[in-house]
Amino acid sequence: MYRYEQHCPIARAAEVITEPWTLLIVRELLSGGESRAELARGLPKISASMLRSRLRTLERHGVITHEPDPRGERRYQLTTAGQELRPMVEHLGRWGQRWLDQPRVGDLDPELLVYDICRGIDSARLPADPLTVEVDFADVPAPRRWWLTLSAAEVAADQTARRDASVRLTCTLGGLAGVWLGHQSWLQAVRDRIIMLAGDRAAVRSLIDCLGVSRYATAGRGDG
Repeated sequence: MYRYEQHCPIARAAEVITEPWTLLIVRELLSGGESRAELARGLPKISASMLRSRLRTLERHGVITHEPDPRGERRYQLTTAGQELRPMVEHLGRWGQRWLDQPRVGDLDPELLVYDICRGIDSARLPADPLTVEVDFADVPAPRRWWLTLSAAEVAADQTARRDASVRLTCTLGGLAGVWLGHQSWLQAVRDRIIMLAGDRAAVRSLIDCLGVSRYATAGRGDG
């Protein structure tokens, strides 16, 4: 851990939470992740050793704690100190949405994007019978397809299933990321053929009804 060697509380806090990956781990904990596997799902490029190291640091400084589940796997929870980071993390997300340039090509990860979209789905608006969606990224090297299983009881995504889909969604990685980040609505993206939907009309309507956007999409763009 880098030491600024200052008495300033900002410097001392930065020593703990501004190391690479640390704030993103806090983001995932705030989003409901508890196990290492759940945290890693939202951090697809972190190594297992880095995740363990950052979790140990956060626990040592009282930001998180853990308890074993019935299988003996550690389940991590934010302490009161960790929960107090929520407004800062959310404000940082809104600031990034408003003032930073659009994501670069290297910032776009199909696995994380699909995972985020699944987390943003309004399961209360899903039909009782599972809706299966095949997502095909036209500009991503193979394997480029994902299969989503969406129902009121389950929202899941994987690349191994090869099943008939109720809806086929074809897009570019940047196009889908732009919709998720709120640059245009799902309906407008379909009208502009940035996203192409094929399948049963009722299933397509159900999909559009339940899709959400990033919690920071409403932050808009800053001027000046």
